[in-house]
Amino acid sequence: MVAATGAPPAHRDRSAHPRPCVSRCPCHRASRTARPRMRQMRHDAVHHHGQAKRLSETAMLARNMLSMSGLSLYRNAVQFGMNVAIAAFVLPGDYGLIVFTTPFLVLIAMLTDLGMTSAITRAPTLSRDEAGAAMGAMMIGGAVCAVLLVAGAWPLERAIGMAGLAPVMAAMAGVVLLSIAAATPRALMERELRYAGIARIEAIAIALAAIAGLAAAWSGAGVWSLVLYNILVQAMRLGAFGWTMRGVLRPNARFGQLKGLLSFGGWVLANNILNFLARNSDNLLIGAWLGAAAVGVYGLAYQFMLAPLMAITWPTSGILLSTLRGEDPHGPRAQATVEGVLSATALIVTPAMIYLTFGLAFPVDSLLSGHWAAVPAIVAWLAPAGALQAIASYNGALLMVAGRVKAQFLLSVANTAVLVATFVLALPHGLMALVQAYTAAISVMSLAFLAMTVMLTGLRVERLARALAPALLATGAGVVGVAVTTGLHPASWTGWIAATAMYGAGVLACYAALHLHVRRTLAALLTRGAPDAAITGR
Repeated sequence: MVAATGAPPAHRDRSAHPRPCVSRCPCHRASRTARPRMRQMRHDAVHHHGQAKRLSETAMLARNMLSMSGLSLYRNAVQFGMNVAIAAFVLPGDYGLIVFTTPFLVLIAMLTDLGMTSAITRAPTLSRDEAGAAMGAMMIGGAVCAVLLVAGAWPLERAIGMAGLAPVMAAMAGVVLLSIAAATPRALMERELRYAGIARIEAIAIALAAIAGLAAAWSGAGVWSLVLYNILVQAMRLGAFGWTMRGVLRPNARFGQLKGLLSFGGWVLANNILNFLARNSDNLLIGAWLGAAAVGVYGLAYQFMLAPLMAITWPTSGILLSTLRGEDPHGPRAQATVEGVLSATALIVTPAMIYLTFGLAFPVDSLLSGHWAAVPAIVAWLAPAGALQAIASYNGALLMVAGRVKAQFLLSVANTAVLVATFVLALPHGLMALVQAYTAAISVMSLAFLAMTVMLTGLRVERLARALAPALLATGAGVVGVAVTTGLHPASWTGWIAATAMYGAGVLACYAALHLHVRRTLAALLTRGAPDAAITGR
């Protein structure tokens, strides 16, 4: 029997050393010399293992961000192209029917979702029964709401005097039903960090639907080409997401399983409803007060402002939430990640949105009819505020990371109250007065959101300023370059191309000069991956 000394067997074999070693024995001296080297080797091995793990996490987060941000950019580009193409074939009043209908679809989606898709993505554990019950509840709720929307479409058309609204709204009810059914399988894929698969499915669906929609528009379908596009996108998404997750997702009616998801999702739902009012009350008020043509012009212009929020901030917020889940927001790694996200967002959205203030007018005037002439002037006001809003809107994800969902709800209450009051007070003075008042309000609130981000993460103000400075400097250099060469108001396609090229060259030249900052931004942004959160149980 061997004594339990804890030493390796070779060290207990007395045949290796018949007599005990003394301090001057060469093997003893060698052992004393080797021990520090062995400790160093073990330390190096652990260090290299940690580096390899961090590199793996970095690669994973990089792929996720590229997949989702690339998808959002692609989706918004296709959607914007569709809208511009449709605008070339229809009047603002016809386009306004879609713009006015969209808020109702968004509201139905939120009411049936009940915040459960966010809870599915965030929950530490999730059983198959819970996921199936969530999908079952959402599909039943979506069907009921779709029927109510169809039933109320004709009375609403008569009440506000918006001719042609009812058939468009009834057709779009099918869009929201398909979208709701696809939400749960997509959330499960996001939970498993299968962002590349999500991007692939969305990209194919958007491309095929866009081809069909553009063909319909070319054939004279008008606003119905947009309806067709939306129906096809959602139908293909549902089929692909459902097939991908068929092994782990079966809709069921065990709604008692939803208590855990709803306890978190309730606050998310309340917050989403407030955000809905903040972001859609303008379309509803403009449509009801000024008519379909006014809401059509405003709706097309507003898409430019919303583009960076949808393409960059919203998908990155979801990844940021997954990445920082369970981590101290004041920790150095979280601070570096947030700083990198803010800087990277600014590097992308600031030059793009400022370009619209002078680079949009000529193409719109040349390609679209005079009915859309007010779009560039509206965008010139909204675009800078859109850039600031996209940079500042990560505070919601950080509040959720900190577990302060109620605080996020109270913030949404204040945000909604300010914006709705702004719309109501400014609307009687005309569309441009509303645009200018909205720009001022959203800019002030975005600055407050940035201050909240600083407080939530403990970032110093000077560190935030250093993160945003390169984007501001590069954008300023680009504008100055255009102003002193081609001018900010091109009157021909040659002048517009020259102004665009000069602006792009100025911005890229500044980024090249600041390449060390850009590299540090990317390094800080990709320092951590998301923890595993698989589906468990039945």
